[in-house]
Amino acid sequence: MRILIDINHPAHVHYFRNFIRLMEEKGHSFCIVNRNSKMINRLLDAYGIEHIVRNARPQKKGTITALKYLWGMVRHCRMASRKFRPDLYMGFGSAPCAITSFLRRKPCILLEDTEHNSLNHKLYKPFVNKVVTPFYFEKELWKKPNGKQIRMNAYIEQLYLHSRFFSMDRSVLDSLGLEPGKYVVIRFTAFGAHHDMKVNHISPETKKRIVASLADRYKIVLSLENPKDAEDPAFSSHLMDFPPEKIHDIMAGAAFVLTEGGTMASEAFVLGVPYIFLSPLLAGNLNYQSKNYPDQVFLTNTEEEVYSAIKTIEETTASKPDLYGPARRKEIEAVTDNPTAFVEDFVLSYFKQNKS
Repeated sequence: MRILIDINHPAHVHYFRNFIRLMEEKGHSFCIVNRNSKMINRLLDAYGIEHIVRNARPQKKGTITALKYLWGMVRHCRMASRKFRPDLYMGFGSAPCAITSFLRRKPCILLEDTEHNSLNHKLYKPFVNKVVTPFYFEKELWKKPNGKQIRMNAYIEQLYLHSRFFSMDRSVLDSLGLEPGKYVVIRFTAFGAHHDMKVNHISPETKKRIVASLADRYKIVLSLENPKDAEDPAFSSHLMDFPPEKIHDIMAGAAFVLTEGGTMASEAFVLGVPYIFLSPLLAGNLNYQSKNYPDQVFLTNTEEEVYSAIKTIEETTASKPDLYGPARRKEIEAVTDNPTAFVEDFVLSYFKQNKS
């Protein structure tokens, strides 16, 4: 089988890398088309995945600009398809893949876990064959059941952080002078995606105060999506130089993770690490985790709520030192499945049944 996968976010590299490796071992081949992003390119190169770089995300925001960007993505997928001639298209919520597959009369299977990305849903739904969503996904993509939406009993982030594939490399921490439980990971995002538009986030001044309040008792590993933020002295002293593919080793040993990004929040969760999500933009995974694991998950949108969550995490850690980390990760995996195995089996079964 020949599979074309569209990658539009660094997390998508992780979602598919184990699937790609396992399928290649069985003789299947891949064409990876990815958004022109420094981080995406670095990750694909780090994992030895050959890829074709397409158009970059536009700086200017707006619906018209987004639609022009979509057309550019479709054009690149079609160009790659002419040479590779895929049997199947895949991606994470990828409208370009779905549209291109329809034009070439080939099936498309997408992964999805972002409820609030309604525009993207409208774009790919007329063209996609199957959409695999996790069990906590709060949205029925079609009003009437049609067999297109398939649910799996797993978190998306377990595609690469399940214990079947990931264990923390302590040498990464040693190389950065980090001691488990004595540092925190903080992630501030750029909010450049279409679904981030018109969402009010906390101010840069608030972020600086939060970082300063933690710096007196923790070492801070700061991740910044906006390059301009890295020029600010309040942030620059907390930046560390490490390969981006090592971030999960660092997260696994953190006292907690404070992030504006939903992906990093859920990554921390499946690793058993407490997280504080600092954004009003929620999703099904965060809501489910907050409801069922209130001692590990904190959804906040104000400075005061952040400080309250930090205090709770510190008090819980002191009273129950073995609650977080490997024990909590094992607890989470005991009630979920290995999603990579699920996707692999589903794709092979679907293609066998629908091979033209």
